[in-house]
Amino acid sequence: MKRSLIVLLILLVNLATVCAQATNATRSFTVSGIKVIFKPSAKNVINVRVYYRGGVANYDPDKAGVENFALQAAALCGTPKYPGNALRDTSDKYDIFLSGISSLDCGYIQLNCISKYFNQGWDMFADAIMNPAFDAKEVQLLKNKLVAAGKVEQSNSHNHLAQLMLQNTFKGTPYAVNPSGTEETLNAITIDDLKKHYSSILNKNRIFIVVAGNTTTAELSEKILATLSNMPSKEYSKPDYEPPVLNDSKLLIDKQATSISFIQAMANAPAVSSPDYVPFRLGLSALSNNLYYNLDTQGKLALYPFANCVPRLMSVTQILFTTNQPQEAIPAVMKNIRQLQKTGVNDDWLMRIKNSFVLSNFIGEQSVAGVTDMLGMAEITSGWQYADDLPQLVYMATPEQVNKALNTYINGFKWGYLGNSNAMENFTLPQF
Repeated sequence: MKRSLIVLLILLVNLATVCAQATNATRSFTVSGIKVIFKPSAKNVINVRVYYRGGVANYDPDKAGVENFALQAAALCGTPKYPGNALRDTSDKYDIFLSGISSLDCGYIQLNCISKYFNQGWDMFADAIMNPAFDAKEVQLLKNKLVAAGKVEQSNSHNHLAQLMLQNTFKGTPYAVNPSGTEETLNAITIDDLKKHYSSILNKNRIFIVVAGNTTTAELSEKILATLSNMPSKEYSKPDYEPPVLNDSKLLIDKQATSISFIQAMANAPAVSSPDYVPFRLGLSALSNNLYYNLDTQGKLALYPFANCVPRLMSVTQILFTTNQPQEAIPAVMKNIRQLQKTGVNDDWLMRIKNSFVLSNFIGEQSVAGVTDMLGMAEITSGWQYADDLPQLVYMATPEQVNKALNTYINGFKWGYLGNSNAMENFTLPQF
């Protein structure tokens, strides 16, 4: 009975997806030299994001965090038309949400509002993009918040280890830079630094706009022409990365007085634009299932072990877990990986993974913010069409493609350990 209900739910999701694609197909068009990606929705909520390409490639390591700081300041610190208090009062009055952030590959300024107040929301949003004030008092308040947030983030053992692993795995590349910055780099950033950096990324050839919600192509075109057409247009080339090759096993140890050990491993992964990417992600879902069953449910060696492939310009496989038995858990993880590479997945197992994958993707698209996030990151890494095509690509993958991808890309790990050094005494990391 339970299995029948699951099958029925999957069928309904597929039917809903087909109907939605027929009436609310994503489209792309250009307005005054600015690329726009638009997915209509019957929901009375609109989400708009202006994406800025480049991320950590846009600045030197000693300016770590400058783009994240600049985009947050543009969105939150007011404009000549909407000074700080006026911006907050208007946002509260019309239930308008503005935010900004920058990560490894890109940044964005975001608007979320109900359709009824789209005019008011767009006016504030466009003004923040084109005319950020970078008011000294507002900027200092924001800096204090960013420094405090950074301390909280680094106090989280998972986050701290993740940043150490990025720095180690991607040493010598922009990915070794923390996009949030450090206390030292943030305190050194001046208002002139923010203005200079923001001016450098405000460029029609660097940005693109993603919109999801209850509006029209005509309305969007009119708004963009009226408010963003004067944006500078300068030459821009996307970052061209050469991902590091991880073909042996190494261990990074960070000694901390913790009651439990935190472990993360990184391995190779195909580019998002590669035909191997979707089969590889499905294979990692199978690996997650195996690790959870064998190490958590049965073996009691690890808590919530999880494997995934992070969609970035330099993709990477991640395995994360916590344990009280690191010397036993790490070899057990490697044994499970080798076993899966040897036996592979069969048709029945892969179909269950596919159904779960597509259902999760469908749930993620139920908010307009989820839609713009998926479309925006797809555009950054491979092209926005990937987000729309994902369910079809998932169902096209074969067991042979999944098994080949797992064996092709996972052939070595960089391991990170955070915890009591005594727990790893005399431990020899087994080679893959």
